[in-house]
Amino acid sequence: MKKETYRIIKEYAGITIGCFLYAAALNYFFIANHLAEGGVTGVCIILFYLFKLPVSVTYFVINVPLLFLGWKFMGRSFLFKTIYGTSAMSVFIALTKNLRYPTDDIMLASIYGGAIIGVGLALIFTMSGSTGGTDIISTILNRYFDVPIGGTLFTMDIVILSIAGIIFGQRIVMYTLIGMLVCSKTVDYLQEGLKKSKGVTIISKKYDVLRERIMNETGRGMTVINGEGGYSHEPLPILYCVVSKFELNKVKNIVRETDSRAFLTISDVSEVLGEGFNPLDNKKKN
Repeated sequence: MKKETYRIIKEYAGITIGCFLYAAALNYFFIANHLAEGGVTGVCIILFYLFKLPVSVTYFVINVPLLFLGWKFMGRSFLFKTIYGTSAMSVFIALTKNLRYPTDDIMLASIYGGAIIGVGLALIFTMSGSTGGTDIISTILNRYFDVPIGGTLFTMDIVILSIAGIIFGQRIVMYTLIGMLVCSKTVDYLQEGLKKSKGVTIISKKYDVLRERIMNETGRGMTVINGEGGYSHEPLPILYCVVSKFELNKVKNIVRETDSRAFLTISDVSEVLGEGFNPLDNKKKN
């Protein structure tokens, strides 16, 4: 029970921090320098520039119908988190509306704003949360079709930015596109970086000792592949295991201590599904 409570607190705390980073960067860099945005936020900014409608209010109102879409495809847990994320985003946008930093270098504003917004979004997505809007659509596509979240967001942003370009001119859109590209790449980099593991292949005559030590000291499973020496034609079992990047040094030290003449190869694994890592049926769970 305590473990479940800790998980819930951790997830909602992460969503809160992510929403704050997004809202603060939006006001501090984007709105302050009259830059546009993508998705629902972009629509809200266009309405703000044209009619001075509060971004925090229009953001919440536009998200209401999208919440039904999230409930239908993502389940009750996702809906609760999305309602919370949408509400938190609206509140933080309102609280940071006076946090504006006009600058002569709009390029820097777009880069730093995009990066911070990307960090905020990555944190929210990592906690299985959403800020509503196009995030709902991109999260659904990612869960059911494995479409990269950053790429989906960037595509939808283009549509909104095209409308902003027609109204406000090309200059704003070009700078905003830079910020959006930085944002999408930041989201993908942080999300993939958190999931990346290492595939380790070991060839050693002391394979039995290595197999036992690695399994016992890291808690990871091990696969033994029947191999054969290319020169000697002697049977030579090959060990293969997947570990997190934080466990890699431990595995290398174990190999170094057990058999300094072992042959070791290490490769990047972008995502691992199964026992000990992300559940294989995670995309089917609500």
